[in-house]
Amino acid sequence: MRIQMTFAIPKPASLPYSLNYYLTSYFYRAIREVNPHLSGWLHSEGIAFRGKAYKPFLFSRPWFDLRTHFPTHMEVQGKCRIQVDSIQVEVVRSIYEGVNQLGCLHLLGERFPLVDLRVKEAISFAPRMTYETISPITVPVRIDDELHFCHPLESRFYDNLRYSLYNWYEIKWKEPFPDHEEIHIQLVDPGSFQLERAAVLIQYHGKNIKAYQLKLAIEAPVKMQQVIYEAGLGSYGSQGFGMVEVRR
Repeated sequence: MRIQMTFAIPKPASLPYSLNYYLTSYFYRAIREVNPHLSGWLHSEGIAFRGKAYKPFLFSRPWFDLRTHFPTHMEVQGKCRIQVDSIQVEVVRSIYEGVNQLGCLHLLGERFPLVDLRVKEAISFAPRMTYETISPITVPVRIDDELHFCHPLESRFYDNLRYSLYNWYEIKWKEPFPDHEEIHIQLVDPGSFQLERAAVLIQYHGKNIKAYQLKLAIEAPVKMQQVIYEAGLGSYGSQGFGMVEVRR
């Protein structure tokens, strides 16, 4: 159950380029408006699985009708659109109801009125799908006690995508991914892929996170394709990373 919300920005507003932290906080607030217990559980616990805490929601980067770039910030105006999804319908429903109740996007002292809130049309999944990121994918790993962000020209980038998907699959479907099935992930048009153009650096609460915007062709069972769409790819989904949209 994916939703899209649209907010009005009637006059120019100055915002930082990295909005992920502020949007995460906003969505927790939206959930708290209608379901304080769920908000507290998501924020402090999440789903405990194999020694990690999984936060089952993710959101896209905001799209602005008009955006002017400056060295230290951007100036935006018009409409702002954001998508949200989760493997758990209750989470999306709570965000939907909470955003509707708040009636606006609270962002760095600004209040942008809500003008549209809708459930996106359901996707028909197939064994082969093409996706494009609508929030960049990040794949952090520890190598010799140092944090390394894998890039799409490294094999470990795809190894870690698959490992994360196996976990999300088991969380959603309550069963392990079948041993006889496989997940094949590759870049769309790899010959024209430019690593530097795909890379983005996002600041999140004092941390620098390197991520990548790209198109991927993925072959996997239909139930796994649904997990990819609802849980995203890579890490930090609840911090605004890894959301994808289907491309034809």
